[in-house]
Amino acid sequence: MEIAVAAMDLSRNDELKMVELGRQNCDHLEYRRRLRDKLRSERAEDSFHTLVISNEHCHSRLLSDEALIRLRDLIAGTGPVEQFSVIVYLRRQDRLAVSLESTRVRLGGLGPLFPEGDNGRMPDYFCFDRLLDRYARVFGAENLIVRLYERDRLHKRSVVADFYRETGLGEPAAEVGELNTSLPLAQYLFLKRFNRTFPTIRAGKINPERGPIQWAIRDVCPGPPFRPARDAAQAFHARFLDNNAHVLRTYLPRLDRSTLFDESFDEYPETEEVQELTPEELFDFIAAIWRHKR
Repeated sequence: MEIAVAAMDLSRNDELKMVELGRQNCDHLEYRRRLRDKLRSERAEDSFHTLVISNEHCHSRLLSDEALIRLRDLIAGTGPVEQFSVIVYLRRQDRLAVSLESTRVRLGGLGPLFPEGDNGRMPDYFCFDRLLDRYARVFGAENLIVRLYERDRLHKRSVVADFYRETGLGEPAAEVGELNTSLPLAQYLFLKRFNRTFPTIRAGKINPERGPIQWAIRDVCPGPPFRPARDAAQAFHARFLDNNAHVLRTYLPRLDRSTLFDESFDEYPETEEVQELTPEELFDFIAAIWRHKR
């Protein structure tokens, strides 16, 4: 996450930046200098042809050309760069929203599953046309490698194996299991309520009262993950049809179908799932927290 934090605006108030500056106990300018020096030192240690940096926060945190220019200049400042390549994986917006919701709730965040947007303008997080156009302006459209996050289109059905292949790293030394999997429904419902009382950020600072709640309850009420109702997912996806059409025309013109993403919504239930914990489930969470505390 360092590369994204370093490229952020100095004035940006972001929990990721709070955590990182606190971890290194320095201000933002010093943080940038340390990272540049660390990368420069690593490059000087040996002879190699490719520097690979993988960080999802370059999608969610770097939302301006200026931020991407800082990112480019930060890497270029560590030594000669003959060519940049930007590898991007795109996930259908409703699926991305469900995945984001699980991560956000796990980390103490609040907010709607499917945002309405600000005066009709949907968040940059879900607008892949803005994302790719921004990177194209700074790094060059010819240097973008756009991949679709769909199992059947990934090398060995794995995003890790696919990324290894795209970067020329060959095959992963060992098979990588599923990480950051979706929260089971009961854990999701518990944390949604817990986060209202113990959010991650309080008064502009990391909330010390929250504690490691996700670890305390990680084994409670296992089961299938939370899924929204099918019509809600379809309606959210429909808001990006024009954006996705631009991406298809501009960045994936030879795709073997007429839409950017598949149009199946069978993974969602027809009606909304239960939104309340039973007394027995609630006590299971209380017992887990008690054991963790003891």
